[in-house]
Amino acid sequence: MTMAQDEEEYRRIKAMKDPVAIARELAEGTRLQRMTEPISRGFPVGTYFDGDLNWESHYLKPGYFLVLFYDRRKTEDPDPYTERGLKDCQAWIFHGLGQDTRLVIEARNAETGNRSFSRLARRLATE
Repeated sequence: MTMAQDEEEYRRIKAMKDPVAIARELAEGTRLQRMTEPISRGFPVGTYFDGDLNWESHYLKPGYFLVLFYDRRKTEDPDPYTERGLKDCQAWIFHGLGQDTRLVIEARNAETGNRSFSRLARRLATE
């Protein structure tokens, strides 16, 4: 992604207030970036911050993206692929196969629990 595209995405995200909308926008940005350049699976692709609040997006496998929100005052380096690493975090896995399809929430750690979520994320990133 070019620096101008990255800055524009950051401005749009900071203007949003709904966490799900922010998460979906981050996942969409990662999906677009994946279409134009190779991305390693299972590692942060984009990281943004606003004060102590950090947002990360991860590419898991074709059509699957993970978004992680965390407060740096509570957790320094979260790991979305372990139950313990998700403590004090909000995380979503989005799914969307076609480039024109809207991304849908596949899983959310607040609903499925950190253990189930981390297992799913790890499986998607490694299979």
